[in-house]
Amino acid sequence: MKTKMKMKTKMCGLWSLPEEVAMKCLALPQISRADLAALAIASKEHRSLIVSPDYRLLRFQMRCLEPNIYVWLHILPEPTPQWFILNPVHRRLKPIHLKPDKAPPESSSAFVLRSFGVFVIGGLVNGKPTSDVSFFDCFDHTWHPLPPMKMPRASASANMINRKMYVLGGCGDVADSSNWAEVFDLDTQTWEFLSVTSSTTMKIPLSIQQSVLMRQKNEVYAVGEDGQSFSFSPSDKSISNGVADSKPGYRTEWCWIGGFLFCGSTRGKILWCSPYELNWTEVKGLDELSEYDISQICRKSEKTKNIVAFWNSSSLGSDTLELWSAEISLELRHPHELWGKIEWSGPVFKLDPLSHSYGIKLLYAASIYA
Repeated sequence: MKTKMKMKTKMCGLWSLPEEVAMKCLALPQISRADLAALAIASKEHRSLIVSPDYRLLRFQMRCLEPNIYVWLHILPEPTPQWFILNPVHRRLKPIHLKPDKAPPESSSAFVLRSFGVFVIGGLVNGKPTSDVSFFDCFDHTWHPLPPMKMPRASASANMINRKMYVLGGCGDVADSSNWAEVFDLDTQTWEFLSVTSSTTMKIPLSIQQSVLMRQKNEVYAVGEDGQSFSFSPSDKSISNGVADSKPGYRTEWCWIGGFLFCGSTRGKILWCSPYELNWTEVKGLDELSEYDISQICRKSEKTKNIVAFWNSSSLGSDTLELWSAEISLELRHPHELWGKIEWSGPVFKLDPLSHSYGIKLLYAASIYA
């Protein structure tokens, strides 16, 4: 009579510990994202633990997630943009290969950072506004579709306040006080229109050029297509006039750093101002950038006041188009005098001269913890 031998697998290493303890060990700040990737390749068990929502939440709560610069580029004439991550060691943009259910917008989307990802709201698809909304998870690099907005929107403003996402403008000539704004509740996963009132005689702006969330007052400060600034208060659903821009002209998306607003401009200028004043002043000490137009700036991380700037550049004597980046540290030497020091600069992406690509359009850049 044959007897069946039952083989027992001896547990060792992390798997000899309770799952809760093993998870906390892997969530320690000493464990880098590269280490986690190596573990995921080496062991299916480790991978299943690392990609679990519980592990991600634990690492987020322990503040062990690492800041990475994510960039959304449109390589023309490709039909759709693509996500890249800025490698902190090689200082090059590494493409993230995704297969979304549908093509993402080509441009004019609004973006909202949330924990370890970013919401992409509206935008243009085949030249027409879309109501699509998606969440790009920067931890496992996946797209997650969300319920669409009630109105197709492009060049709108979007900001998150108390687990609600407020989207303003971008719905064209059909906009009125009843549909100009809508709000998405993260808990119920539903959209609702907001009936907006004006505390002044100002006209509702159709498109939003810039916007930023002023956290002290939990209100949105923005600039319409005519250059006039305004504020929106979700608490009373009202908009009111703001101050006029002291130096109207080309501006990149506003960036909130250390209590000040920052933006990029032409001839390598990075501008800053105090909130609600829009009295823009140039960051001094950046003369070597004067040949370029800054296309985007973002904060390097929450722990530093350094900023990262991007711009397009053509190599000398070559038709090759490159995307350059610079990390800039900031120093306030006087209440009205801010100096910048370029800690590093160089090309982070280069178009292949043998390809059919002819342009690089940077749509969005942000530091995201993942």
